[in-house]
Amino acid sequence: MTFDAIYIWVSFKVAIRFLHVTLLLSVIPLCVGVVLGIPIAVVRKFHLRVVSQAVSALIPALRGIPVVLYILILNFLILKPLDKLSEYYDWADRLRLMDKIYIGIVAMSAYAAVVISETLRGALNSVPDGQYEACVSVGLTRFQALRRIIMPQALAFAVPVLCNNFIGLIKGSSIVYVIGILDVLNGAMTSAQINYRFLEAYIAAALVYWALCIAVERGSWLLEKRFKRH
Repeated sequence: MTFDAIYIWVSFKVAIRFLHVTLLLSVIPLCVGVVLGIPIAVVRKFHLRVVSQAVSALIPALRGIPVVLYILILNFLILKPLDKLSEYYDWADRLRLMDKIYIGIVAMSAYAAVVISETLRGALNSVPDGQYEACVSVGLTRFQALRRIIMPQALAFAVPVLCNNFIGLIKGSSIVYVIGILDVLNGAMTSAQINYRFLEAYIAAALVYWALCIAVERGSWLLEKRFKRH
């Protein structure tokens, strides 16, 4: 079968219909990752008693788990209790029709929280110690220093790496096919299963991912520029 560029366009049109799924599976985990990652990074940075030790033991362990295992494990953990409930309340049809994108979002968010907490901890470490000492010398509490002085500087350091984290989430979201979610890649593959133009479908999906990553890099550049101005 010869290569036919027309089928790239055919697969591209199918793949683009699932763009919102890929965005949901990457934007929401990014936001959740930042919200959860900040307190985790702060706890580890300032070695808060007991909590810091528990988090320091947990985060490296969770970092060693591939994203596909997050998805498979959470799929099992979420569906198993629902199976029990469905037997009791006769929810079999509802469970069968449940959109698994919610499981994908929870799994990707858990993975993002672990990765982004490390990004933010690195950013906090990048702020010179003199900044902390200066805050103490003018009478700021630790919380005030973090909110007004340290975090704005740390976020400026974190933007390029957060951009890489976001791109990683966009590309990593394609693994959700293991629980039957249709995203950009798997949407493109549905067209290939009809016309057997798999190479063209892969190229079409790659074009969508490439466009997304270019947009994220452009956004990151604008954010970096804004932070440098301040």
